[in-house]
Amino acid sequence: MNIKNFIKECHNKEVFKKLSIYIVTSWVLLQVLAVTIEPLGLPQKLVTYFIILVLFGFPVNGFLVWKYHLINLDYEKDAFDEQGNLVKRELKNSPFQKMYFSVLIIISILSFLSIVLIINNSIDTNSYSQSVEKSDKIAVLKFGNNTGDKKYDIVSKMTADWVIHGITENNVGQVVSPEIVENYLGQINTPTNLTPINNEKIIKEYFNAGKLISGNFYLKNDKLLFQGSITDGEKNIQLISFKLVECDYDLPLECIEKLTQLILGFLITEENKILSLQEDLPPNYEAYKYLIDAKENLANPKLYVDLLNKSIEADSNYFEPQVLRVAHYYNVGDFKKSDSLRKIITPTSFTNRRQQNLLNMYEALLNGTNDKVYYYLQKEYSITPFDLLSNSSNMTIALQFVNKPDDVDAIFKEISMKGMEVENCEYCEYRIYVKALSDIELGNYNTAIELLVDINEKIDKINLKRPLFTALIRSNDYLKVDEFMSKFELSSSLKDIQELYLHIGKEYLLVNLKEKATIYFDKLILSSKENDDYGNLALAHFYTKNYSKAVIQLQKNLIKDPNNVDLLSKLASSQYVIGDTAKSNATLSKLKLLKTAYQYGSIDYALAQYFAIVGDKKEASKQLLKAVAHGYLFTPTSYMNDPVFISYFQDKGFKDILNFWH
Repeated sequence: MNIKNFIKECHNKEVFKKLSIYIVTSWVLLQVLAVTIEPLGLPQKLVTYFIILVLFGFPVNGFLVWKYHLINLDYEKDAFDEQGNLVKRELKNSPFQKMYFSVLIIISILSFLSIVLIINNSIDTNSYSQSVEKSDKIAVLKFGNNTGDKKYDIVSKMTADWVIHGITENNVGQVVSPEIVENYLGQINTPTNLTPINNEKIIKEYFNAGKLISGNFYLKNDKLLFQGSITDGEKNIQLISFKLVECDYDLPLECIEKLTQLILGFLITEENKILSLQEDLPPNYEAYKYLIDAKENLANPKLYVDLLNKSIEADSNYFEPQVLRVAHYYNVGDFKKSDSLRKIITPTSFTNRRQQNLLNMYEALLNGTNDKVYYYLQKEYSITPFDLLSNSSNMTIALQFVNKPDDVDAIFKEISMKGMEVENCEYCEYRIYVKALSDIELGNYNTAIELLVDINEKIDKINLKRPLFTALIRSNDYLKVDEFMSKFELSSSLKDIQELYLHIGKEYLLVNLKEKATIYFDKLILSSKENDDYGNLALAHFYTKNYSKAVIQLQKNLIKDPNNVDLLSKLASSQYVIGDTAKSNATLSKLKLLKTAYQYGSIDYALAQYFAIVGDKKEASKQLLKAVAHGYLFTPTSYMNDPVFISYFQDKGFKDILNFWH
């Protein structure tokens, strides 16, 4: 039986009529349920469950139509034998039955697949991120200053910060802070965006927060009066409006602490959690003001640290400025001072758990124990996963501290890049850069190329060009390498061009294309004209194994930078290769004497490079292991990205080093 005859027979036997009754009835019930579910206070998932039930029931209904309708039909008018006698056909085992059940099986499979798809997309009860998205996120909006006096604007920020602190400390939920919302608004509401987005829309579309905390304060007879409320983020229904909180006009933190306790009490009670709220004293008001000023002057390092010091002087027990000062000195490379400041911090009682976690993280960071850095940072990151700084930091730690490129993608996807202008967002740019590096390490070259081509069209920076060439070379697209380099040669500075020549040459060495590598090293040498202003000429000679010329140039470079461990390592190995062992040993001794605290494996790595060049594989592996154990980072130019170690790449010991922190 063909399809046309089958459809005609279904029509004659009223199959479509029977099935349409089921479809129309289900559709009407679905519409009624969708309209009445909210007024009746029923869960939204009930609609999803009903759709699943309808899909399951459709093939069942098809079978029932067969059993109670088709099987009993009388077909006396349908057939006669050769003698003209009436023949009653049996429907069983007829061509129609075979076709009917074949179609029913196909419909059953499609219904089953649809049900699986709906369950995966809508009712994934095992997904932590889904549960967080739909229930745990709490948006805290900036409290309105209704006093008419701008000096109280800082109180607005203080209130939101104090509420956020209480929520995160007591693990009530993930918080979307006013700063995060404003950051998103700043990236999306640009002159090119013709449809501005407000706070509420950002919170709903980007974060899907379950609850919104908001409020305001005003002055009345030298008293500050605070009011706050909590709203259901999905239904936009006010869940509670708190009673007014009153305090003296010059003691706003008293009101803020009282209001925070009320908010936490509601949130904890609502979720049926039994958590003890600590009775903590807020920081000195002046100390808090200095801290806010410091954060607003982050781009001015001297003023930033001065304001942090003033905040600590105003309140020696105030934790946040102390830990920020530790971070500041670590970031500028003064590890010794950073460590000494960390050691004098004593956690205060009111934020003991989170404070101790941060101190543990900085202790691990300063000790070079990278796995612990990642562990403690993830605990902090789980509190503020939507903060661009926290997010990009976690990506960096995952990739460069513990060599876990697989973890980067999930962290990157936590924050939507929808509508953001990357060229005006430094953290956005850095996140894309790290994401591309992780894709390269995972062999996802096309993904990395797409990201990097797009960002290079918008931003002209050397650090974004290098990984693009890495991805192109490792994906064997050598024509594109030459094409992009020709383009960059027209618009880039000589320094950038020479750095790209060096980088491309090294990348070609990593894929064993020495002839192509030599072409770019020669371009670098030719462009230098023996005037090695940027220190790249020595490296070009070194990687082309012209060690005699490399020695001359390296010695010139070391006059300007005598303690450069990378240059000393390459000088010592070059001197050894050309047979000048006495000078090589002297250079090596000087390199070893530079070893001090807080170097995080840099001397060990330099020694490993030396032993790899001179052919002492056992000692090179030993020094590499020491380097990774002391915290030497996995960068785009180290370990598996360093052509010096290319003969080690397949060794088990080398692979163990790459997985050292796993």
